[in-house]
Amino acid sequence: MFLLAGCVASPAGTDDDTTDTTASALEQENGGLTMAKEQPMFGDELAFQAAAIEADAPMADAMLSDPTVAALEERTDIARHRLLIAWGRMPADPDATTGRDWSGALTLSRGALVVGRTIGFEDPDHLLPRERFDTVAFRSVTRPFADGLLLRLLDPDPTAGPLHLRYTSALDPTSTYDLDLSQLANGPISIDAGDGNRVVAVALRDRDACDHGFMRGRWVALRENLGVYRGVVANADGELIGHIRGIWGQRQSGEHVMFGKFIDVDGNFRGILAGTYEAGHYHARWIISTGDHGVAGGVYFDAPNIRGGFFAGRWAETACAQ
Repeated sequence: MFLLAGCVASPAGTDDDTTDTTASALEQENGGLTMAKEQPMFGDELAFQAAAIEADAPMADAMLSDPTVAALEERTDIARHRLLIAWGRMPADPDATTGRDWSGALTLSRGALVVGRTIGFEDPDHLLPRERFDTVAFRSVTRPFADGLLLRLLDPDPTAGPLHLRYTSALDPTSTYDLDLSQLANGPISIDAGDGNRVVAVALRDRDACDHGFMRGRWVALRENLGVYRGVVANADGELIGHIRGIWGQRQSGEHVMFGKFIDVDGNFRGILAGTYEAGHYHARWIISTGDHGVAGGVYFDAPNIRGGFFAGRWAETACAQ
């Protein structure tokens, strides 16, 4: 999802947003978006900072030097996946007064896990020393926001049935969440963890030859069935490659649509997203100057008490859209 309303008085997704200008843009083809170059972060760095999108950082995983993991990396007959998993308050709740201790471990049913990046980890959150190539243990406490990891999953036997990733709490070993990678192939998985907390996972196939990755961010309601959003776009390695800004809402026809603009970190145009949303999921076409270029989709959550919410998903060129 990505936006700028180029044909209205002020661009949607800025502090100059009004209900009228955003509603007007929503009725236009592709939300009135242009394919022009923008300033980095749409010249709106303070607004992106205010969105409080969790920061991420690269992680040098010592497990890469493990002989078993190194041997798996060399094989050509294994299945590889990239997985973004986050836990905590989604959407964020700045007024939350009670934290949740997520300290525990993620364990793969077979194969190996490699950590690529941490998301939202702040002191004293940290990864524990790696002791097993199929397990990642961590200390993590969340309150208003969320923490997460970007992982690479190496499956040595793709024909042995669905691959599973299980979270187990260190405080209560009976508290677990199980993710089935075969289900993640169809789209993100969201698990309600209670008290405004969720576990969300998004997966990609590794080593696809096309351009693909992840996106996540915040949305805000201007009124019922009308609003704007901002977010960050990452490649398959979780590295920041650009930003998105968009609008969403219900047209006069009754259709629920979303539009947005995707730029790289230097402000160069990367694409327009045009799609629909319903019941916590969004689906969009990725459009460039020559026409349809790919797809995007994911999940979103709302928090009525703050008139806004959170979204997370994936994007890909048509060549690997599946």
